[in-house]
Amino acid sequence: MFGIGLPELILIMALALIVVGPDKLPDMAKSIAKQLLELKKTANTLKDSLQEELKEEERPWEQLDKLREDGIAALKAHNAEKAKEQDGDGPVIDADGGSAEDVYAEAVKAASEGAAETDEEVEKKS
Repeated sequence: MFGIGLPELILIMALALIVVGPDKLPDMAKSIAKQLLELKKTANTLKDSLQEELKEEERPWEQLDKLREDGIAALKAHNAEKAKEQDGDGPVIDADGGSAEDVYAEAVKAASEGAAETDEEVEKKS
């Protein structure tokens, strides 16, 4: 329990018997046992209340995860609608996001195509 072995426990009992006396020793042992039980009940109550508080703290995170998943699903549906509306006019970034390099490459490609069209218009005007 507290690193107290049998020899130490016998020594403590002998000292208690000498100090308290044989008449009051059983009453003292009962009162100590009651106090220890009360302490254990209090500790368990405290532990249960702390665990309940931790569960309450986790609930908002669970709600945020659900909201995030719902948002991703809504974004995917929105992107699918936009893709149908565009009929392939340009890339639509999906909700999964892909890698940043893929998104960057698509943006550079779209910009270079737009620049090529602009150059052709300038040449026609000249």
